[in-house]
Amino acid sequence: MNRFIAWVFAMTPISVTATTAALGPFRLEVPARGFEEHCIRLNAGEQVRYRYSATAEVDFNIHYHRGKDVFYPVKSSGSRSADATFTAPQADAYCMMWERSGEGAVRIEGVVEPAGR
Repeated sequence: MNRFIAWVFAMTPISVTATTAALGPFRLEVPARGFEEHCIRLNAGEQVRYRYSATAEVDFNIHYHRGKDVFYPVKSSGSRSADATFTAPQADAYCMMWERSGEGAVRIEGVVEPAGR
């Protein structure tokens, strides 16, 4: 994201409400120059395993909100897949977000499940 766009996002007041999704399989369509989220509520110390595959490169993160601040415990760029475990540092809604900066939509298929399965 270029600095001007980042500045505009930082200066624009927005209200963010996380939509909580269920654990299990999911499918998302990320539009060109857009993003999609899959959010889950976790307790402090709770671990989940997440796996996904994308039809093209996307930027991926896991984030949560504290008032106007956003925290990113996981970030990766140019990813087409992941298979990892995440441990919630505190009880909160955590959002997995895929962002497409290029042309063409991207299909994401994956699963989120309790770790250890």
